[in-house]
Amino acid sequence: MSQTRSRISLIIAIVFTALGLITFPGSFRYCYERGTGQAYIEIQISENLPLHQMTYEDLAPYRARAESVGLKCALLTTFGSHFTFILLILITIGLLTHSITHGVRVFLRFAFLGVWIIGMLLFSLGYGYLRKGYTFLENLSSVFIVYILVIAFFGAILGIGKLIQRATVRKQIQ
Repeated sequence: MSQTRSRISLIIAIVFTALGLITFPGSFRYCYERGTGQAYIEIQISENLPLHQMTYEDLAPYRARAESVGLKCALLTTFGSHFTFILLILITIGLLTHSITHGVRVFLRFAFLGVWIIGMLLFSLGYGYLRKGYTFLENLSSVFIVYILVIAFFGAILGIGKLIQRATVRKQIQ
Protein backbone atom coordinates (compact mmCIF):
# COMPACT_ATOMS: atom_id res chain seq x y z
CA MET A 1 0.00 0.00 0.00
CA SER A 2 2.84 2.39 0.87
CA GLN A 3 4.63 1.73 -2.43
CA THR A 4 1.43 2.37 -4.38
CA ARG A 5 0.87 5.66 -2.55
CA SER A 6 4.49 6.68 -3.19
CA ARG A 7 4.16 5.89 -6.89
CA ILE A 8 0.91 7.84 -7.16
CA SER A 9 2.51 10.81 -5.37
CA LEU A 10 5.50 10.66 -7.69
CA ILE A 11 3.25 10.53 -10.77
CA ILE A 12 1.20 13.51 -9.52
CA ALA A 13 4.38 15.48 -8.82
CA ILE A 14 5.73 14.71 -12.29
CA VAL A 15 2.44 15.66 -13.99
CA PHE A 16 2.10 18.99 -12.15
CA THR A 17 5.77 19.83 -12.66
CA ALA A 18 5.47 19.04 -16.37
CA LEU A 19 2.35 21.20 -16.66
CA GLY A 20 4.13 24.03 -14.87
CA LEU A 21 7.16 23.77 -17.13
CA ILE A 22 5.03 23.54 -20.29
CA THR A 23 3.09 26.70 -19.42
CA PHE A 24 6.18 28.55 -18.11
CA PRO A 25 7.52 29.93 -21.45
CA GLY A 26 4.14 31.26 -22.54
CA SER A 27 3.49 32.88 -19.19
CA PHE A 28 6.99 34.35 -19.07
CA ARG A 29 6.67 35.79 -22.57
CA TYR A 30 3.22 37.22 -21.89
CA CYS A 31 4.33 38.93 -18.67
CA TYR A 32 7.52 40.19 -20.34
CA GLU A 33 5.70 41.72 -23.29
CA ARG A 34 2.93 43.21 -21.19
CA GLY A 35 5.36 44.64 -18.62
CA THR A 36 7.60 46.06 -21.37
CA GLY A 37 4.67 47.65 -23.16
CA GLN A 38 3.27 49.14 -19.96
CA ALA A 39 6.67 50.56 -18.99
CA TYR A 40 7.24 51.98 -22.48
CA ILE A 41 3.87 53.74 -22.47
CA GLU A 42 4.59 55.18 -19.01
CA ILE A 43 8.00 56.42 -20.16
CA GLN A 44 6.41 58.08 -23.19
CA ILE A 45 3.79 59.81 -21.08
CA SER A 46 6.05 60.82 -18.17
CA GLU A 47 8.84 62.23 -20.35
CA ASN A 48 6.50 63.67 -22.98
CA LEU A 49 8.43 62.11 -25.85
CA PRO A 50 7.76 63.44 -29.37
CA LEU A 51 7.63 60.01 -31.01
CA HIS A 52 7.08 61.31 -34.54
CA GLN A 53 10.28 63.34 -34.44
CA MET A 54 12.53 60.74 -32.82
CA THR A 55 14.62 58.18 -34.67
CA TYR A 56 15.04 54.54 -33.77
CA GLU A 57 18.43 55.30 -32.19
CA ASP A 58 16.93 58.11 -30.08
CA LEU A 59 14.34 55.72 -28.67
CA ALA A 60 16.87 52.95 -27.88
CA PRO A 61 17.60 53.99 -24.25
CA TYR A 62 13.88 54.26 -23.49
CA ARG A 63 13.23 50.83 -25.00
CA ALA A 64 16.11 49.38 -22.98
CA ARG A 65 14.59 50.77 -19.76
CA ALA A 66 11.19 49.37 -20.69
CA GLU A 67 12.69 45.95 -21.48
CA SER A 68 14.44 45.80 -18.11
CA VAL A 69 11.14 46.55 -16.38
CA GLY A 70 9.44 43.88 -18.52
CA LEU A 71 12.09 41.33 -17.56
CA LYS A 72 11.67 42.17 -13.87
CA CYS A 73 7.90 41.85 -14.22
CA ALA A 74 8.16 38.48 -15.97
CA LEU A 75 10.63 37.06 -13.43
CA LEU A 76 8.60 38.13 -10.40
CA THR A 77 5.29 36.99 -11.81
CA THR A 78 6.42 33.60 -13.07
CA PHE A 79 8.54 32.78 -10.02
CA GLY A 80 5.66 33.85 -7.79
CA SER A 81 3.18 31.65 -9.59
CA HIS A 82 4.77 28.71 -11.42
CA PHE A 83 7.62 27.75 -9.14
CA THR A 84 5.69 28.50 -5.98
CA PHE A 85 2.80 26.28 -7.04
CA ILE A 86 5.17 23.46 -8.00
CA LEU A 87 6.84 23.71 -4.57
CA LEU A 88 3.45 23.77 -2.83
CA ILE A 89 2.41 20.63 -4.70
CA LEU A 90 5.66 18.85 -3.80
CA ILE A 91 5.33 19.89 -0.14
CA THR A 92 1.70 18.73 -0.08
CA ILE A 93 2.71 15.36 -1.51
CA GLY A 94 5.51 15.18 1.07
CA LEU A 95 3.03 15.84 3.86
CA LEU A 96 0.79 13.05 2.57
CA THR A 97 3.44 10.34 2.55
CA HIS A 98 3.96 8.02 5.50
CA SER A 99 7.65 7.46 4.92
CA ILE A 100 8.92 10.75 6.38
CA THR A 101 9.69 11.45 10.01
CA HIS A 102 7.81 13.78 12.33
CA GLY A 103 10.63 16.36 12.20
CA VAL A 104 10.46 16.50 8.40
CA ARG A 105 6.67 16.93 8.56
CA VAL A 106 7.06 19.88 10.93
CA PHE A 107 9.68 21.39 8.61
CA LEU A 108 7.39 20.91 5.60
CA ARG A 109 4.52 22.64 7.39
CA PHE A 110 6.72 25.69 8.00
CA ALA A 111 8.11 25.45 4.46
CA PHE A 112 4.55 25.40 3.11
CA LEU A 113 3.78 28.66 4.90
CA GLY A 114 7.11 30.25 3.89
CA VAL A 115 6.76 29.28 0.23
CA TRP A 116 3.19 30.58 0.26
CA ILE A 117 4.18 33.98 1.70
CA ILE A 118 7.21 34.43 -0.57
CA GLY A 119 5.27 33.37 -3.65
CA MET A 120 2.42 35.72 -2.82
CA LEU A 121 4.78 38.67 -2.37
CA LEU A 122 6.70 37.95 -5.59
CA PHE A 123 3.51 37.49 -7.59
CA SER A 124 1.92 40.67 -6.25
CA LEU A 125 5.10 42.67 -7.00
CA GLY A 126 5.18 41.30 -10.55
CA TYR A 127 1.46 41.84 -10.93
CA GLY A 128 2.04 45.48 -9.96
CA TYR A 129 3.97 45.98 -13.19
CA LEU A 130 1.07 44.55 -15.17
CA ARG A 131 -1.63 46.61 -13.45
CA LYS A 132 -0.26 50.11 -13.15
CA GLY A 133 -2.29 52.60 -11.16
CA TYR A 134 -2.94 50.18 -8.31
CA THR A 135 -1.00 50.31 -5.08
CA PHE A 136 1.02 47.40 -3.77
CA LEU A 137 -1.59 46.65 -1.10
CA GLU A 138 -4.38 46.42 -3.70
CA ASN A 139 -2.26 44.01 -5.74
CA LEU A 140 -1.41 42.06 -2.62
CA SER A 141 -5.07 41.78 -1.62
CA SER A 142 -6.18 40.41 -5.01
CA VAL A 143 -3.26 37.95 -5.10
CA PHE A 144 -3.98 37.02 -1.47
CA ILE A 145 -7.51 35.94 -2.45
CA VAL A 146 -6.15 33.76 -5.26
CA TYR A 147 -3.57 32.21 -2.95
CA ILE A 148 -6.20 31.60 -0.26
CA LEU A 149 -8.26 29.67 -2.82
CA VAL A 150 -5.20 27.65 -3.84
CA ILE A 151 -4.34 26.94 -0.21
CA ALA A 152 -7.94 25.88 0.44
CA PHE A 153 -7.63 23.46 -2.48
CA PHE A 154 -4.34 22.06 -1.17
CA GLY A 155 -5.81 21.96 2.35
CA ALA A 156 -8.71 19.90 1.04
CA ILE A 157 -6.25 17.53 -0.63
CA LEU A 158 -4.34 17.21 2.65
CA GLY A 159 -7.57 16.65 4.59
CA ILE A 160 -8.78 13.97 2.18
CA GLY A 161 -5.32 12.39 2.25
CA LYS A 162 -5.38 12.29 6.06
CA LEU A 163 -8.82 10.67 6.04
CA ILE A 164 -7.59 8.04 3.58
CA GLN A 165 -4.50 7.43 5.72
CA ARG A 166 -6.61 6.97 8.86
CA ALA A 167 -8.97 4.61 7.04
CA THR A 168 -6.09 2.48 5.76
CA VAL A 169 -4.51 2.37 9.25
CA ARG A 170 -7.83 1.27 10.75
CA LYS A 171 -8.19 -1.47 8.14
CA GLN A 172 -4.68 -2.71 8.90
CA ILE A 173 -5.38 -2.78 12.64
CA GLN A 174 -8.59 -4.78 12.19
